[in-house]
Amino acid sequence: MSDYETIYSNDNPESPAYAWIQWKGTDICMDIHCICGTHGHFDGDFAYSLKCIDCGREYATGQNIKLIPLDSVELKSANGIHFDYKLFGEDL
Repeated sequence: MSDYETIYSNDNPESPAYAWIQWKGTDICMDIHCICGTHGHFDGDFAYSLKCIDCGREYATGQNIKLIPLDSVELKSANGIHFDYKLFGEDL
């Protein structure tokens, strides 16, 4: 197994609905929470890996994003918040 496969074998979606990021070194803004309790924020490019400033733990940035289904009740309770839905599918 390659190093890539070893690292990213831990990045599996836990739900049947998920998205996958193809990192291309683009700008990102993220809030980060380490297992040690430290939290921080990162704005910048090339966030392929992260290192905690307190405990030194190193992380590879995962490629999977959990998709959270929204039903009509949840949409109504969002109180008029506009979601700019991006369409996806093989037929597009």
